Amino acid sequence: MPPFELTPSRQSRLSVKLVLTLVGLWAGTSGLISHADGLTLLSPELRAAESLHKQSQLKFDQLGPLRLRQTAPQVGAQLLMSVSPPPQAPWVQLDLGKKRSFDQIMIVPVVIGVAEEEQEPYAFPKRFRVDVSANEHFQDFELIYDSGVPGAPSKPQRLDTTSPYPVVIDAPETRARYIRVTVTGLNKATDRWTFALSEIMLIHGDQNVALGASVTMPHSSSLAPVWDPTYLVDGRTPLGPPIIPASVDEDLPRFDGVFCVSANKDAEQWFQVDLGASQTVDAMRLFPVHARQGADYPGYGFPLRFRVEGSDDPSFEEGTVLYRTEDEFPNPGNNPVFIPLTTDSGSEAMPFQHYRLVSDMGARRTTNKVGFAEIQLLKDGKNLAAGKPMIAKDVMSERPLGLLVDGDASYGRIVTLSDWAERWKTARTLRRDSAIAASRIERFRGIAFRRAIWLAAAVVTLACLVVTWMAWRSSRERRRQRAEFRMRLAQDLHDEIGSNLAAISRIGEVGEAIQVDPESQEDWRSVRALAGECTEAMQETLWLLGGPRRSDQTLPTQLKAIADRMLTGVEVSYDIDGSFEDSQPDEATQREVVLVFKAMFANIARSSQATQVHVLAKKDRQQSWIQVEDNGVGFDTAAWESRMVSRGMGLESMTSRMSKIGGKLTIDSEPGKGTRLTMVLP
Repeated sequence: MPPFELTPSRQSRLSVKLVLTLVGLWAGTSGLISHADGLTLLSPELRAAESLHKQSQLKFDQLGPLRLRQTAPQVGAQLLMSVSPPPQAPWVQLDLGKKRSFDQIMIVPVVIGVAEEEQEPYAFPKRFRVDVSANEHFQDFELIYDSGVPGAPSKPQRLDTTSPYPVVIDAPETRARYIRVTVTGLNKATDRWTFALSEIMLIHGDQNVALGASVTMPHSSSLAPVWDPTYLVDGRTPLGPPIIPASVDEDLPRFDGVFCVSANKDAEQWFQVDLGASQTVDAMRLFPVHARQGADYPGYGFPLRFRVEGSDDPSFEEGTVLYRTEDEFPNPGNNPVFIPLTTDSGSEAMPFQHYRLVSDMGARRTTNKVGFAEIQLLKDGKNLAAGKPMIAKDVMSERPLGLLVDGDASYGRIVTLSDWAERWKTARTLRRDSAIAASRIERFRGIAFRRAIWLAAAVVTLACLVVTWMAWRSSRERRRQRAEFRMRLAQDLHDEIGSNLAAISRIGEVGEAIQVDPESQEDWRSVRALAGECTEAMQETLWLLGGPRRSDQTLPTQLKAIADRMLTGVEVSYDIDGSFEDSQPDEATQREVVLVFKAMFANIARSSQATQVHVLAKKDRQQSWIQVEDNGVGFDTAAWESRMVSRGMGLESMTSRMSKIGGKLTIDSEPGKGTRLTMVLP
């Protein structure tokens, strides 16, 4: 196989392929800039942030719908607004009446109306702490939580106070009577200092032990039915019931609740649960109907007046009243209603097999229509009514009573309060993680974008450098090949024609020696001289083609030889200073100067009719110049420059050659006054 040779054609093909490859790289890099997904290739931090954001969103979606809606008029408690912060940190204190156990604390923000996911709560504290104590005045206390320094000290993470989700604080096996929330960082509403909370819940299993606690809140607003400290423990929150909402409506039960209806507004309506055996019950929990068959109506059909009775007789000929409303019961909206069950005398509840909820006044006043989504009977946090038989008076026949004990509310499956709190805690954590990831994505995307720009610039720069280098290599290779060609041509001419001219010169020398008559000798002498001139001209031509020059020949001596040879019979004088004699321009410049010089003398010999020629060569600090002046017929330079007369190729060629080497040629001539040509060398 012949050795690989990088010919110019191959170089060209390789250059094209390389350029196309680099252009492809540049296009790919540009794609990184224009497509956000491509930026992750340039930033592992961006990939990690996007992965965290994606995982957070996926886990968030798996939680199911998170609906926040204030459906009851009782909003919560608010500190009186002031134009300046109070001198001491405000606080809210709960008195549970006795030491109670709990495992989680829920601080519920105030949500006005229906909250979107990105909606901020109303006047939620910027910072707060939670302490517990056995003493009303907190002489001794235990710090449970500080929102300024949550979590492990090695990973401080301040609380996101912009989230509408509740703050769930783990406090396992905590036992206390007094709980105090101290607000160490107030918020602003309408440019005034305040804070507001919707609910404070203390969760133990499936119980909220804070319900109905005594609340102390100095300097609080009292604006019923919106703001009052007692609303912090009334169970009415924007969180709604403790359920996991169905992801789609198809997963919901067919009916949103069960109703008893009577045209007689004074007729009592009732729902009755049979526990199968006498059992003591701590409380009844009622889940209102959130109407969804017609209008969106939370708390639809909840009675205005009702009582709860217990009996071992299913006919309730003799029943014990365990709870009775004293005034009209305000509509609870979406919130479950927790009813402690005791006797009218306040003694502890007795065991009963049957429990009946009796409506004395329906929601509409004109008719006695009463409805619920679920009825629970709780003992130590356990629902004893789940799946038990039920009967009711004047029940709507198409709605089975089993819906009241199936564990479903109007919009989802009922869960324990502890599981419900964990769900909200997870939602808040995922929202925070998603927000952090989104912030990191924005920051690292900017970094990756700048990296992509630098990479694109580097690819383009590399492409330009490679193309320039390949062009330089190709040009140098062509120059080398031309030089080799010229050298071979010069060698061939020297070996072939030079040897012949040497032979002719030798013949002339021998002929001159053997001839006797003077005329023949002169002829042979002419032959020998002509051969010498041809040899000299050939050597000059070989040098112009790129061959070597004689070591003893300088530019001034070469110019003199050309003049003497080309201007036979013309008187030529020289004025060449020493600095020009010593100067040696590069080979390329010398060749162009020689060619221009020969063209000058060719014009003089051909058409000037000159008898005298003066050559002036000088060099100063800035430049070198050569001036050739004759006493010939001259010509009109103005007409020549304006192309009003015929222009030959000689002067055009001389001007072009001088421009090529960065020099300049000026022409001064008038008819009958000779011509002066000046070459200014670079």
